[in-house]
Amino acid sequence: MTRTIQQGQVDFSVNYKVQTTWGLQEAITFALEGLGASLFFLALLGDHLAAMVAGIVILMASGILLILHLGNPKNMIYVLANIRHSWMSRGAALIPLFIVAGAIFIGAELVHGLKPAGPALITLFLLLSMFVALKSGLVMTTFPAIAFWNGGLLPVVFALSGLASGAALFAVFDGEAQAKFYWALPVLFAALLITTLIYLATIKNAGRSAKVSVDLIGERYPGLFYGAALLLGMVLPLGLGIYLALVPSAASVALFVIMAAARLAGDIVLRHVILKVGVFDKVR
Repeated sequence: MTRTIQQGQVDFSVNYKVQTTWGLQEAITFALEGLGASLFFLALLGDHLAAMVAGIVILMASGILLILHLGNPKNMIYVLANIRHSWMSRGAALIPLFIVAGAIFIGAELVHGLKPAGPALITLFLLLSMFVALKSGLVMTTFPAIAFWNGGLLPVVFALSGLASGAALFAVFDGEAQAKFYWALPVLFAALLITTLIYLATIKNAGRSAKVSVDLIGERYPGLFYGAALLLGMVLPLGLGIYLALVPSAASVALFVIMAAARLAGDIVLRHVILKVGVFDKVR
């Protein structure tokens, strides 16, 4: 078994140190960011007002969790001060912009009636959604001492995970839209599963500490990662998506709810485990 110590623990032997600063709360924050942004953008494309509102509410919830993580709302000022160099700071600035712009658009739709968004608005929210989806992975790549987080595929894995969660939840709101693109969901779920497996297979070559992180998944979190993140959060939605693509008449709100719930639970667990096995290189 791999010998490790916890971040902050005093140990004068040469060991790998597991970070303990980020955990479940941060995983939920990251998952809600990707979910809310993706849901809003898909709802914008599909002209679905209720789903747009849900997307903005979810983004607001992620912002509240971020403030709780900082410990004091005043700390947001220090986060924003480093916007030129920090992905965390950029996220702290652009996510509120996303929320405000989305709320203004929803308000205009409520007053003037729901109309398809123009190319300029679609482009704006596409760029904002892409940023939010990638942001959590990009934030983690700024920790060079944790090799497991520095694989180039990590932001892609997190972005696909958020998009898959948003698409699954949007199907709950608008199953008819999903029926028009039978294979969109299973293709997205398959892309997420394949990209995650490639990430795990290749990140081990990033350094000894990265391999230690991969080993810790099997030693400490096999049920959570392989059972909840992969089987529940990816394989089950993939199976349901293929079934609904082959048998569209079987589509129901209940199946879409199961798919969305499994996807969101798997999304949170995926991020949680990847955070918890972040290992600093050996203390020398």
